[in-house]
Amino acid sequence: MGLPKQLWKFRVPLKWVSFVLLLLGLYALQTTPGLFSVFGIKPVPVLALAVCVSMYEGVVSSAMFAMTAGFLWDISSDKLFGFNGVILLCCGMMISLLCIYYLHTKMINSVLFCTAALVIQGLLDYLFNYALWNLEGSWILLVQHILPTAVYTVAITPLVFLLVRRMERCFSEADRG
Repeated sequence: MGLPKQLWKFRVPLKWVSFVLLLLGLYALQTTPGLFSVFGIKPVPVLALAVCVSMYEGVVSSAMFAMTAGFLWDISSDKLFGFNGVILLCCGMMISLLCIYYLHTKMINSVLFCTAALVIQGLLDYLFNYALWNLEGSWILLVQHILPTAVYTVAITPLVFLLVRRMERCFSEADRG
């Protein structure tokens, strides 16, 4: 089920408009108070989307999309603006390169990439915002907030992956009629 022939020449802009609209929609869901909250923990679907899109796209476009997702995440967090943007930029580039040269775009890989990105982000967040300042009891935040958020986000990654794969197939060359 590809695009109609009349829209085929606009497939690349339509694909990126679709990805951006999906990113904004997931950001709205992520920042809606109380929505998808379990014991005060919410997932980070913009990270899952950045990871899944990076698996299918080129290095530069993956890096820019992941950085945009990170900046959106920064807007809704109380951290230094750009912290998550830089981390996701690097993760998006690495994921894209790994998928281009070594790995296939499979659901298990998206879960592993998302886990790795969340571990990197979570540990850097903990290191620079809590451990570095030697705050007493800061490890509790790591155990009760950062790690559960990572687990919850990894749990929703397969849904995001299936959605991105469906969108990629809709806009792919193989489906051209």
